[in-house]
Amino acid sequence: MAGFDDFSPVDGQAGLQNAYGKYRLTHPSAWMICGALLFLVLATRFISGRRAESVQVNDTTQTVPAVPYWLPFLGHIPSMATDADRFVKGLRTSYAQGIFALNFGGTRHNVMYTPGLATALLNQKHTFADSDKVARGLMQSVFGFPAQEMDKYDAALADLMTCYKYLTSDPELGDMVRRTADRLRVTVKDLVTFNDSVVDQMQWERSSDVRITKDKRGKQVMEASLLPLIRDYTAHTANPAIMGTDFLANFPEFFDHMWNFDRGFLLLATGLPRWAPIPMLTRAHIARKRLLDTIGVYHEAMEKEANGEDPGPKWTSLDDAGKLVQARMEVYRKHKLSIRARASLENSLMWASNANSDMLVFWMINRIYADKALLEMIREEIAPFAQLVEPEQEFKVDEPPRFESFDVEGLCNQCPLLKSCYVECLRLDTASWSLKVVQQDFVLQSRDKEERGWLLRKGDYAHAAHDLHNTDPKHFQDPLVFKADRHIKEDDDKKKTADLGSIRPYGGGTSMCKGRVFAFKECMMFTAAIVSMWEIESAGGGPWKMPRHRKATGVYGTSDNPRVWLRRRVLEKPGTIDANM
Repeated sequence: MAGFDDFSPVDGQAGLQNAYGKYRLTHPSAWMICGALLFLVLATRFISGRRAESVQVNDTTQTVPAVPYWLPFLGHIPSMATDADRFVKGLRTSYAQGIFALNFGGTRHNVMYTPGLATALLNQKHTFADSDKVARGLMQSVFGFPAQEMDKYDAALADLMTCYKYLTSDPELGDMVRRTADRLRVTVKDLVTFNDSVVDQMQWERSSDVRITKDKRGKQVMEASLLPLIRDYTAHTANPAIMGTDFLANFPEFFDHMWNFDRGFLLLATGLPRWAPIPMLTRAHIARKRLLDTIGVYHEAMEKEANGEDPGPKWTSLDDAGKLVQARMEVYRKHKLSIRARASLENSLMWASNANSDMLVFWMINRIYADKALLEMIREEIAPFAQLVEPEQEFKVDEPPRFESFDVEGLCNQCPLLKSCYVECLRLDTASWSLKVVQQDFVLQSRDKEERGWLLRKGDYAHAAHDLHNTDPKHFQDPLVFKADRHIKEDDDKKKTADLGSIRPYGGGTSMCKGRVFAFKECMMFTAAIVSMWEIESAGGGPWKMPRHRKATGVYGTSDNPRVWLRRRVLEKPGTIDANM
């Protein structure tokens, strides 16, 4: 047989490898295949490079420059899969005009990052660029909405959007904030309980591998994993204002499944089946099923309650569900949505309410406790609005400090340094993109009319890459450095304020995040309460180690497991606090 002439009887693996190597080098078909692949790659790079340059359409408009690629069909998918952050930040340097086009599987994706272009995209009419189609697709691929009920989804969408008034305006928004703050001021003392028995621990402690130990001074401290501790405490404390108290009381492990679901969000969005050989995707499919089953039980109880039936002994407080969920329940009944459809819609609500804000509290705690000087300045600033007092000791039992007053509005409006930390974390610790589908050819024009316009074609995708602006050295000095006071400004009366400026973490236009106001107040109040009540240091007493970012859908996650020591702050005397560890 041709190609096997050089084979001879040899002993051992080395001989076989040598023979196979000679076959590979001499067999004509091997060279032909390698040559064909090399030609295909080079041809793809040449052709995509020829088409890459921007073309002038008229005096004020030109096409979006395309980034050349090497692999046919796949385009830039491998580059995004290996190190998306480095790849797109490199393109930001190469395409200083603020826009470039990528190829993902044969589809064209226009990516823009300057504030002017991003704002122009977000404010486009639906007839030109639409985000509803994207959301509609995600409802099926990610959140598991039944395909056979998409007509009901379309019919109910306007009513569901109307329900968000309960999340964006008073008095309903104020009621949610009040209910959350009331739970927070009572439970923050139990962030860690110093209980050895798992049975006596809070749910957020059980997921944080807590253990009692002593610090270098011999004082008792609680060691814990900071990420699950802060994230889960925030979730368990804030969500009763949305779903009511019965839900988490009956399903305390709900958020364990939510975090597994969130880790696989982007993989679920691809539409890949559960049997695809990707462990994270498999875990996400399993987690989604458990979430839908759990929420389905909740809605079966809600349906019985609405019909005047007994929902059972585990559901005695369904009437304390938030106004938003109650309003959505009426929409579900009006449009005769199945329990499964309701569960998928509520799954999307719970994910949106927790995947980003809970993680942002974690990053705020990290940033503040990493700088002891900043920590003390924050404590001094928030003290008038989060006042701790030492309760009278009864029966010679030490009781933790409690909040005599907790003014959320004061924290949000009168604490510019804390708010600036919040904005700086949004700048550094989030990587959100806004996505729209181009419905018809149109010219994207920045707010600055002197800048050129960019022609976007029907069928293209358009992305506002907010994180590329947030770390752009042309807009922010030392963009990768956390500066707590970066966003503080003084008015003519020397009053200090802080605002988002050009940062757009919540998108914009009609698709702007509906929960942004509550998310802001949630992050401010939880951070203030924890900073006021707790001393936290790196386990072992060493320097604070900032966790590394892991790409996520909005706020960065982390694969690191920072361990910390916690103990409550001690009041020296009424009105003062011992801040020394």
